[in-house]
Amino acid sequence: MKLSKTTWWMIGGSVLAVSGIGLYLLLSKKKKIAQKGSISMGNSVFPKQDTPASVTQTATVKEEPNWGKPFNYGYIDDVKAWVAPKTLKELPRVKAIALAKKLKEAKGTFNDDEKAVGNVFGKLLRDKTQVCSVSRAFYDVYKKDLWQHLDSFLSVKEMQTLVTNPVRKLPNYQS
Repeated sequence: MKLSKTTWWMIGGSVLAVSGIGLYLLLSKKKKIAQKGSISMGNSVFPKQDTPASVTQTATVKEEPNWGKPFNYGYIDDVKAWVAPKTLKELPRVKAIALAKKLKEAKGTFNDDEKAVGNVFGKLLRDKTQVCSVSRAFYDVYKKDLWQHLDSFLSVKEMQTLVTNPVRKLPNYQS
């Protein structure tokens, strides 16, 4: 196969263009590395690291908890991290298990006890961290998600009036 002069010029030009782009990228990468080195070398305004004049501080970013999801198992841990120096008023484990038992027994074979569910979420729980404690206790004891359990025997309207609305009105935590 014989190539024409035009084809040779096109191949040569393409090779030259690709080589030029590669050389540009290589040199720009070396330049970035050199600039980073000059900052750590002390050629800028900042002092060298490990000198008496340098001060190193680490910053931590606190991620705000998802206040609308108190049935999640990690909710209470997120809130504890959010209010880190303060301590939370937590629901005692024994009381959380007792409330979980009440919610488990609220589901009946023929007749459900909606009043018990309304009583737990409307009167007995004081904040959303306590809702999380009961949810955790329910899962630990019965190996089932509390929300799924309630959803299995309450209608949509009952879930709204007995669970969702009272929980939304609760404060996020108490310290």
